[in-house]
Amino acid sequence: MTTRRNPLRIAFALPLLALAVLACSSGEEPEGPLATPTPTAVPTVGVANPSEAVDPNAPQIIYTGIGFVPKRLDIEPGTQVRFVNASDQPLWPASNIHPTHAILPELDAKGAVPPGETWAFTFKTRGFWRFHNHLAPEIGGLVVALGEGGPTPVPLVLEVPDREFETPNEISVDDYVGLIEDDVLLARFVKRYGPEHTVRLLKESESYIEVDCHQRAHDLGRTAYEEFGAAAFALSGHECQAGSFHGATEALFASRGTANLEQDVATICAVADNPFFRHQCIHGVGHGLMAWTTYELHDALPLCDRMPTEMDKGSCYSGVFMENIVGGLTGLMGHVTNYLKEDDPHFPCDIVDEQYQVPCYFYQTSHMINVFDRDFSKVAQACAETPPAAHQNCFQSYGRDVGNVTRQDPATAILYCSYAPAGQNRVYCIEGAAQDRFWEKSGADDALAMCAMVENEGEKDACYWTIIVRARDVFTTKQEFDNFCARIDPQWRKWCATAEAQLSS
Repeated sequence: MTTRRNPLRIAFALPLLALAVLACSSGEEPEGPLATPTPTAVPTVGVANPSEAVDPNAPQIIYTGIGFVPKRLDIEPGTQVRFVNASDQPLWPASNIHPTHAILPELDAKGAVPPGETWAFTFKTRGFWRFHNHLAPEIGGLVVALGEGGPTPVPLVLEVPDREFETPNEISVDDYVGLIEDDVLLARFVKRYGPEHTVRLLKESESYIEVDCHQRAHDLGRTAYEEFGAAAFALSGHECQAGSFHGATEALFASRGTANLEQDVATICAVADNPFFRHQCIHGVGHGLMAWTTYELHDALPLCDRMPTEMDKGSCYSGVFMENIVGGLTGLMGHVTNYLKEDDPHFPCDIVDEQYQVPCYFYQTSHMINVFDRDFSKVAQACAETPPAAHQNCFQSYGRDVGNVTRQDPATAILYCSYAPAGQNRVYCIEGAAQDRFWEKSGADDALAMCAMVENEGEKDACYWTIIVRARDVFTTKQEFDNFCARIDPQWRKWCATAEAQLSS
């Protein structure tokens, strides 16, 4: 059983255990002290995994004993790379994750390359391939194999399997807890009950264990993709803030890369039948791209620029930046980012290209909460210090984080939003906190309670309009939407007709 506990209950859960097949790990920070075997205990390369015939003209990565030079090498797929041991210590080149080397198992010398010797390997598959010295796993590097070489993926087809999943009836408390903590149980539920039922049960599990189910739903999505392929996108539900869609997208890129990015995105997001769900799908693409590039922010963001519309690009950016923070706050299974600083609330938003700076702030407050040790007043102050163009994203992000830590406690949510400057920035916070309560139907009561408690007229208007638009998206029948609207004070109930008209236009 794999045990998970989230250190902070913020905008998303932080237990991130990826499937071993995902190319989203770095061996630069091992999880604990690692004994270095003595050279005499290490098998030689010739015994375990002989080197390919060395091409003297192939690019080389030189091991110096304290690092690899270059630390990053960009090549075409199908290119041989020479790992040259220029140190006085043995070198064992191997793929991440240490010590299993499961990301790219064939990249593994399975023994020591003596000083002065070379081990060669051809990178046949497109991807971002992190490696390390197995004998000193804190020393690693990256080979990026992109371009026209390598095999071309076949077109992605989304075919829903012709099968009926069982309906879960009596679920024990142990099962609810196990869905969060036990990977084997999660996989069994996905196969037996299907992704949609399972993610609903994950949401219900929050009543039995103090955890935000979003990141665990990533695990569910990856498992669903392994089991059902692209059909995982049609079979999943939107509970847990659409985390299962995000995880399935990570698995998609891990298996297919980005050679057919535009076509693959069109296929998986065809199941999104309204703007909210399309945003969630493209947002998940951003998660997947950040994971596939092994948290290389400056590589992931330009891939988002290949999305078809400006709105889609923004949704993709938001997924990249959220995954950067998820990875940075967990550090599990080698998920490491170089784009967070413990003492800097604005990094990396202040170093990315200008076109990405405003989108960056839509999840940055989840990092700020850690920087300021959960002092929400300081987070609000930091948002006020961002460029004016970023205020909306930052304060809505702040509101989302406020919403997450104040579920079923709207009075505290309103208090935390009062730390934002009065006026439009406080309105943004109210909007974010209301939205975060209402990702699926079960959040309607909490969202309505919050809007009813807001006293400022402008903030109350914004709150009700936000949840009316959200209700239009999450309720699947007109009767459900009408029943929701009937619970709203008549002063704002009339806006329901406006929201319906916008949807049909």
